Amino acid sequence: MRDPINDLRKYREFLSSIPLDKYRHQFREIKWVEQDLPEPILPLKSIYKYYWEERKFLDFDKWFDDFWSEINTEPESKKALEEFKRYYFDKLLDQNGWFKEGFKARMYRTWVSVLTQIDFYFMFEYVCVKEGKKLQVVANAELDIKGIDARVGEIGFQIAKISQRKEARTVGKKKAVITIPYAVFNIEEMKRKMKSPRVKDKKGYKKSLESFFKYFEYLKNGFVVFNEYYMKKIIDSIDDFEKVSKAVEKISKDLSGES
Repeated sequence: MRDPINDLRKYREFLSSIPLDKYRHQFREIKWVEQDLPEPILPLKSIYKYYWEERKFLDFDKWFDDFWSEINTEPESKKALEEFKRYYFDKLLDQNGWFKEGFKARMYRTWVSVLTQIDFYFMFEYVCVKEGKKLQVVANAELDIKGIDARVGEIGFQIAKISQRKEARTVGKKKAVITIPYAVFNIEEMKRKMKSPRVKDKKGYKKSLESFFKYFEYLKNGFVVFNEYYMKKIIDSIDDFEKVSKAVEKISKDLSGES
């Protein structure tokens, strides 16, 4: 039985508990398994099953151990994993541990990215309950593979990470799917630019920074999450694709500092 109010609270508590700095340090230099993965060893089904469908918020190491065991047990995924390693690294799967280490680092980056998408879903449900809106978020691995992170009615959404102001200018302009800007700005760097005598567009950085805190919030560990105001802008326009698109374009302009 879903309980959107408590589910969001529990999910945010889980996100807050992730030791981001630890994993950032652990996996920073481990980037030797970056090739496209065959579908049988993609982690999306597993992540969606635990965190969205069953709402079991496993820590990363527990989730990875379960996923690694699963793909090494199921014949189709084990064969795909063995062929992937042999093709790209000319090694058998059980020859050494460095491949598993690289694969784990790759899985962590995907894991964190999908958790961001799932935060969007939980906040969407939460605001719908508060607003008395009977809307359903559809999100799963099959849609994700097609480039649709979520669907509400006939409207598809894709969540796009942006790290710089200028990236916000191009978000939200696809025709079939509305792209949701998820800002991970370097706040300290933006503050430094606002004080620098060499930066002419101080007002733009100020507006961008103010908009960041209008639409997002930081959890205690630095995880960036969507806030209620952001989601309300989308939900209040959800009856019409063009209205939602315009609402998201306004958010994008705000984040770019150009509004």
